[in-house]
Amino acid sequence: MKNAVILSVACALLNAFMLASMSLFAKLLATYYGPVEVTFFRNAFSLVALFIWIVAAGKLCDLRTKRVGAHLFRGAIGTIGIVLGAWALALLPLAETTILLFTSPLWTVLLSYPVLKERVGFYRLSAVLVGMIGVWITVSPSTGAAALPVLGIIVGLSWGFFSGCVDICLRWMGNTENSTRTVFYFVLFGTITTGMHWPYAEVKVPLDFDVWWIIVGLGGTGLVSLLAKTQSYRLAEASIIAPVMYTMIIWTFIFDYALWHKEPSLSSIIGASLIIASNLFILYRERKKSSEV
Repeated sequence: MKNAVILSVACALLNAFMLASMSLFAKLLATYYGPVEVTFFRNAFSLVALFIWIVAAGKLCDLRTKRVGAHLFRGAIGTIGIVLGAWALALLPLAETTILLFTSPLWTVLLSYPVLKERVGFYRLSAVLVGMIGVWITVSPSTGAAALPVLGIIVGLSWGFFSGCVDICLRWMGNTENSTRTVFYFVLFGTITTGMHWPYAEVKVPLDFDVWWIIVGLGGTGLVSLLAKTQSYRLAEASIIAPVMYTMIIWTFIFDYALWHKEPSLSSIIGASLIIASNLFILYRERKKSSEV
């Protein structure tokens, strides 16, 4: 049991690093392409790799579903979310974009009652308020820190909102749909819809050989992230994995400094701390609520 937990934490650490790296490659690719094209490359690579794995594992039967409409809805909101994420990464530094993405659990709590009719108590609502204060601190210009563009803030928060919507949708679908089926139809939908945009593709600068390494890096880190995430949640509970995943912010701080010489601002550090703390408290309250049922 102890070895399984250690391996799970190691996989979660790897997942956090790969997610940060994937964001880095998406930001680099934004130099060449618009957000829709970046999303296409991310989805297409995952679709091919996942389909090969499904065929090799003899799990084609797992793709049968009676909830086509639900998968189309999940695919739509998920794809919109990724496009918004690619757009936010083009507008904002890595760290600030990641911090705004961390608002996803806060939106999930706010959507739980109107969508799933789940009771949301005073403590979780208070945690959401603290998290939103963290957002305000993050986007507020501090001494020595440049003000973030308003459009970037709106797009980054929208990414977090749609990510929260995906979490709600996965809860709604979870009773009948397994993870393999859900992920496959999501990347299939995303690949087809963003692929339809190619006749109107936004190519910002002439392509060179280096762009293909960025595309491979984007797809490769996304695939490894998916595998590491699956393994980590197979070996341990979410309450163990979630705190480890927030190490992603450390890697984004490092990448921002190494590539763009941007030091983390005090407002970003304080804001990230408040948002992460509120998320962990929400996770604690949900686990406590589950144990009481």
